[in-house]
Amino acid sequence: MAYTLEDEFGDIIGKARRGQDLSQSEIATAAGITEAELSRMEQYTLKPTETQVFRLAEVLNLDGAKLLDIATEQWEPEPPQRSDANLEVITISAPVGGWPVNAYLLICKATNDTAIIDTAAHPDLILEALDTRPVNPTAILLTHSHGDHTNGLPKLQTETGCETYIHKNEPKPQSNNELREVAHGDVLSVGELTVTVVNTPGHTPGGCSFVTQSAAFVGDAIFAGSVGGPNISYQDEIESVRDNLLSLPDTVRLFPGHGPSTTVGEEKRHNPFF
Repeated sequence: MAYTLEDEFGDIIGKARRGQDLSQSEIATAAGITEAELSRMEQYTLKPTETQVFRLAEVLNLDGAKLLDIATEQWEPEPPQRSDANLEVITISAPVGGWPVNAYLLICKATNDTAIIDTAAHPDLILEALDTRPVNPTAILLTHSHGDHTNGLPKLQTETGCETYIHKNEPKPQSNNELREVAHGDVLSVGELTVTVVNTPGHTPGGCSFVTQSAAFVGDAIFAGSVGGPNISYQDEIESVRDNLLSLPDTVRLFPGHGPSTTVGEEKRHNPFF
């Protein structure tokens, strides 16, 4: 089942190792395996034994039981079981560099006002999704500025006339218009929906998530069973996700920039980083 996840065992241990600035040699020695074995595990060419999973988890400060379930493909998040009376989420997933990237439409059912969340670097697909629905795009929300999530932004701005919102600490992508800067705790409106900005840095300097009622759009801060690459700060990423996302009600669905959606409850139970 784990093939449906964005990250497999090798990705997870590699991110945890690099995030803590540890070498393959250091981790291999501490876990009682060879450096060559660890390298092959990170490259998906060697499956670990149960004992190796728990040793690596201990060395990397991960949850061993949760990591084992992913290593043995015993867990994937449950798909959504019910719809929300107030909002609808449309997922637009398309490959960038060979790997799927997610963008989303957040639709207020009461008004049909709609926020575009990230671009998946495919503005034409987003425009097609808008054209096939009786919706009114009112805002573009960017979780972070990496190109696979923002390429095509100028075309979306031109075609929709929407203002674009991005965290004040985030590097700014190419844009036709002046970007509207937001910060932790800011509140935006999409029709009758209230959308709150929360800080989730670590993958990027000003990564943020957008939270509304039963849904949170989390970019590359957290994936089902994993986290985004901690390019800036591993500690900031782990702490901000724990404090600002996993503190939400268990039923809130998390919509990441890559891989399947999940819920707060499932990540608390199954994500080895927490």
